Amino acid sequence: MTQRTRTRKAISIILGVALVGADLLGFGYMQFHVVEPVSIKLWLIPITILAAGAAILWEDFKNP
Repeated sequence: MTQRTRTRKAISIILGVALVGADLLGFGYMQFHVVEPVSIKLWLIPITILAAGAAILWEDFKNP
């Protein structure tokens, strides 16, 4: 494995973890701090971010 692919994999793992972490923060904010009912359109934002982060992490750990 060359240094370039290791660097890309490290950046990809950091990006995936950041996306999942941002999703958890967004989900927690919407779950515990928003008083009014939230439209399903707004729930799609953290769900999409979670899916993107999980897909990135899945691809990184599936292909070592």
